[in-house]
Amino acid sequence: MATKNDAPQMASSDFNLQKLNTKDLSEHVAASIRIGGNLAVFGRRGTGKTEIAKQEIKKADMQEVYLNMSVLERTDLGGYPDILSSQRKELYVNFLMPKFFEKLIEGKKKVVLLLDEVDKADPSLFAPLLEITQFRSINHNPLPNLFAVLMTGNLISEGGNRPSPPLLDRTEKYLVEADVASWLDWAGKSGKIHPSVSAYISDHPKDLFGSVDPEDRYSDPSPRSWDRASQILFKGEKLGWSSYMLNNKVSGCVGKDAGIKYSNYYDHYMELLPMVELVFEGREVGAKYNPLEPSKKLVACMIVCARLAAQLDGSDGKKLPNSVQHVGKFLTNVAHENVLVSVRSQIQIERLVKHSLDEAPHWKDVLSKINKAVAT
Repeated sequence: MATKNDAPQMASSDFNLQKLNTKDLSEHVAASIRIGGNLAVFGRRGTGKTEIAKQEIKKADMQEVYLNMSVLERTDLGGYPDILSSQRKELYVNFLMPKFFEKLIEGKKKVVLLLDEVDKADPSLFAPLLEITQFRSINHNPLPNLFAVLMTGNLISEGGNRPSPPLLDRTEKYLVEADVASWLDWAGKSGKIHPSVSAYISDHPKDLFGSVDPEDRYSDPSPRSWDRASQILFKGEKLGWSSYMLNNKVSGCVGKDAGIKYSNYYDHYMELLPMVELVFEGREVGAKYNPLEPSKKLVACMIVCARLAAQLDGSDGKKLPNSVQHVGKFLTNVAHENVLVSVRSQIQIERLVKHSLDEAPHWKDVLSKINKAVAT
């Protein structure tokens, strides 16, 4: 299981920025949107910066205008000269505004401007951004629908550059670090992460990220690469791909070193599936489970809890599936450390409350195990 000393290697410098984990970042982004503020967040690749911003904009029921700053030129913000106006022998040339400004000016829905890859923006873009962020205008033309501005960027060690200090002065600024607990929590909520990957990261938290300085390495793990590997695993299993193929695919996403270590967990996963089926049939599996080595036990618990979470999400909420009782019975015979990690990361408190699992058979004992694990 993960310990504080096993934390992933994060940024070599904090850049004098307030650090946030991904859960706290979600809350800060939501609060800044609510008050119509400006917020810039920087962090390692794949930490979910852009995804969190998009999610919170959607939750706020506001319109998102997304701009990839790495591909824009100054005229993309400041406007293009209207050549036709000079042909009419007018004394002054007007500027035509790019199409995305239409949402910032017309209509009634409030807009959050999401400026992605701000660390890779051409320096000429920073001057118009000063006006946009401070005055909600461009070339003194008001942008009445622009309510909040969010910016995201990567670290200098990953090819980024520090944006203009005057621009940063107009924003809140944070360094996000995707700690393992927050990432596993997201994995359980989203259902996007393969249970074997969740079990592996729980046991090997340093492999959530690769090195801060990649030197000559072309591939290293990141939260995004584990996400991509999981999607390949889910799809490959449906297509009947071999475990050899899938393990190579995972290595292709997260790099050879982490991929080789992870392959044991996927082999465990394939080996344990028949036992998991017996759990969901309500059969006794103690004789099969108890002799397992610790990593296999954790993988088994992750698979069971991930599958139950999916069944709960697919139920109508009126009647609990029989598997709730079967899984509860299985978990009462599992070490409390594995119960804590698996239930907290895969089933989560929201599902426990929504489906009143504390009232289901065996689940009082399961929750007692969780409380015991937390206390220790």
